[in-house]
Amino acid sequence: MRTPHGALLLLFIVACLRGAYSGGGWSRFTSIISFGDSYADTGNLIMWADPVLPGLLLKNLPYGETFFGHPTGRATDGRLVLDFIAEALGLPSMPPYLARGSNFSAGVNFAVVGAPALNLTYLQGLNLTVNPPINSSLHDQLVWFQKLKPSLCNGQGTDCFGSSLFVMGEFGGNDYISFLLSNRTVEQARPYVPQIVDSISRGLERLVQHGAKYIVVADIFPIGCLPAALTKLASPNKVEYDRHGCLKSVNRLGRYHNSLLRQQIKMLRYKYPHTKIIAAEYYKPFLAFLDMPGDFGLNSSTTLLTCCGAGGPPYNYDFNAGCGLPDVKACADTSQALQWDGFHLTESAYRAIADGWLHGPYADPPILHIAR
Repeated sequence: MRTPHGALLLLFIVACLRGAYSGGGWSRFTSIISFGDSYADTGNLIMWADPVLPGLLLKNLPYGETFFGHPTGRATDGRLVLDFIAEALGLPSMPPYLARGSNFSAGVNFAVVGAPALNLTYLQGLNLTVNPPINSSLHDQLVWFQKLKPSLCNGQGTDCFGSSLFVMGEFGGNDYISFLLSNRTVEQARPYVPQIVDSISRGLERLVQHGAKYIVVADIFPIGCLPAALTKLASPNKVEYDRHGCLKSVNRLGRYHNSLLRQQIKMLRYKYPHTKIIAAEYYKPFLAFLDMPGDFGLNSSTTLLTCCGAGGPPYNYDFNAGCGLPDVKACADTSQALQWDGFHLTESAYRAIADGWLHGPYADPPILHIAR
């Protein structure tokens, strides 16, 4: 029998009250190896040596202002879920792969802002607009990992990654956003969901074949609740919105993706019983924030409003006035905001999601249950 959503939410809040971020204590993990997109990138995109990426807004304040006091390449005001997980495991935040000369002994991050699950050439072949138009897909990140593997496993043999926590995700969100921002409908995007999920599944298998023993796999957010999607796909028909004000059809696409992903995880667990695969969720905690924002310290009147944006209500999002431009300012109290720049969340939200991954109920099994 499924646990009621309200009960899961209560468990989540109790976990938050326990406090996840002691940073001390023994953990089986000595490194974290991460793949993903803007929800995990700690600086790869801003280090990308490519003339098609001039003047990245991520290089400007107020990105990074909350914790670091300066931009770091993270697409938020401070830390990401990954940073809080590293802290809870007593590990440093993993450096981006493109930070040449970095010490990768405690981990490395291959995630890149905008990274899709499917390859750039394939998506462009479908006449989709991919932003940024660079080779940073899941396949590309796995190639980087394979190139770096000899130095990561120097002299350690086949058990090299026995104490490494791999984090995969999220992937797929940018593929669907490419469809929606290229004026394709949800119905036109839906047939590609099995292919996108299959790409993630094959990526997971490659990690297992390279020796991964512990892998966290993340689902995707409810894209229909993001200010950029709500602005781009705004409809005068109120029937198209749910009780939170999110676009129902877009979120059905996300739930379809997440359902297929869970099926693939189940199959991989059966196929590779000696590898612990952790299913982690972004979708459900996001809905919990919308259901009971006050329980997470969030302002209930701004849950669909961009904190760092322009244009005012209902979403404070303007595609021509992105966060990082000189005249675009952040909201007064980022700790009470859910949405950061129209596509991403605030550090405050990421902290709560990380707690749900570490202690439950938004990871199966919770990370700390296998870390100690």
